[in-house]
Amino acid sequence: MADLLALSWNRRRLCGIELTPDKTTPRIITGFSVEWPEQPPTAAWLRETLRRAGVNAKQVVIAFPREDAVLRMLELPQVSDDELPTLVRFQAAARSAQSLDQLLLDYLPLPLRMGVAQREVWLATTLLTTVDPIRQLLTEAGLELLQLTLSSICLTELIARSEALESMDPSHASLVVLRDGSHMELAVVSQRQLIAAHSVKWSSASEIPPVSKMLSEVSRTLVQIQAWLPEGTLQNAWVIGEDADVGELPEAIRQRWGCQVERFDPWKSGTINLGSAKLPGPPSEYAIPAGLALQQAGRLTPKLDLLHPRQPPPKRNPRKPLIAAGSATALLVAVIGTAIVQQSLASYDKTIAELQAAETKLTNELKAGEATIAAANDVNEWQARNFDQLKQMSELYDVMNGTDRLLVSEYRYGVGLGKSLAKINITGLAKDRLGVERLTQNLADNSKYEVRPSQTIHSNRDHDYVNQYSFEVDLVPVSSKAATNKPNPAPAGTPNKTAP
Repeated sequence: MADLLALSWNRRRLCGIELTPDKTTPRIITGFSVEWPEQPPTAAWLRETLRRAGVNAKQVVIAFPREDAVLRMLELPQVSDDELPTLVRFQAAARSAQSLDQLLLDYLPLPLRMGVAQREVWLATTLLTTVDPIRQLLTEAGLELLQLTLSSICLTELIARSEALESMDPSHASLVVLRDGSHMELAVVSQRQLIAAHSVKWSSASEIPPVSKMLSEVSRTLVQIQAWLPEGTLQNAWVIGEDADVGELPEAIRQRWGCQVERFDPWKSGTINLGSAKLPGPPSEYAIPAGLALQQAGRLTPKLDLLHPRQPPPKRNPRKPLIAAGSATALLVAVIGTAIVQQSLASYDKTIAELQAAETKLTNELKAGEATIAAANDVNEWQARNFDQLKQMSELYDVMNGTDRLLVSEYRYGVGLGKSLAKINITGLAKDRLGVERLTQNLADNSKYEVRPSQTIHSNRDHDYVNQYSFEVDLVPVSSKAATNKPNPAPAGTPNKTAP
């Protein structure tokens, strides 16, 4: 097999492992871990980095950080696996603020639960504007991108392999905590697959948050998937990170949830054989590339690949003998049908005459009531467009569920046309683009609003809020049934409940 380069492409560091895939365990050749340059990386910088590390592979698989993708939980009708891809894309198009041609998406089915009729899946999406620059950089450096997945999926594979090696019960729920400088990533694994993922970033790499703050992030992750936890709680926890980053977190988790907690080292777990390879940097930096490498060698966990998402099976063409038999049957039916029609023509003529008379009578009755219906429609439309702007601003504030990552500087209301009751223009400042995307997503998830694509430009008004955004929202009528079935939006700074 050709050698592969498994990369963890996060915002602070580029970390990679060159490997030769195998049926069970990959063979590690070399690896590297470097900080990104101050200026945007170029193809020359990437080629030189790989040359210094001794990397010769030309095919690349990449793990994106959790914060660069949106995970949303979808509750779907009970359909077969063959029908799921079409149904997921339909739901994604209906609930996303961006059109599907601006996104890469794939989904991960969740385990079935007793007493739950729906199919539940994680929908993972990321913007093409995020992926295209990476593709271009790799192409200019002479590399070929084969797979694009999430860091949470890599952690799931890493822990599932280790638990299988130790013959641990796969139905237990295991928490995975990766602490690396200012970044902490969480995943919950049960039945050898991911059931929850979350990430948080503190203000600086030198800041070590108190244990209580880290425990609150763990609680936030677990409360969203309480129904999937066996016995309602955790059975195992794995903590990955250096002593300076982890601190007293393992003992705090053990006391809080009463589960078995272990420090995890990718190189000492027995799942990967380093051989004679010498990799710079602490083992915790290679946890995600190690999980990505294991996926290339007989994966245990379900696949999630944004470049090659799940597709419905191809339609089968009927065989020629079936076509011939169908043609003979059709001819026989046509002969018999013609005889029956000839015998029934007289009866049909009488029935047609009776139906035409009944239609004429009903048409006259409908014309008599047209004036009353028109008046009622005018009254209903007047009432629908007569709304309290102050009350509407309060409702809009609740729906947006704002955070300190966004500032809203201006609301402007205007008269709507057609099905639109009103047009609302929103302008403000944001710390990053992802916050704006999640803000528009929260509005799009509410059936009262239709969001038009947002525009974000760089701003020098405030050094903390460097992105100026603006977008337009249409207030539309909502039926009581649609309002009941629409999920509540998650806060704009956190993953949605429909997908954390």
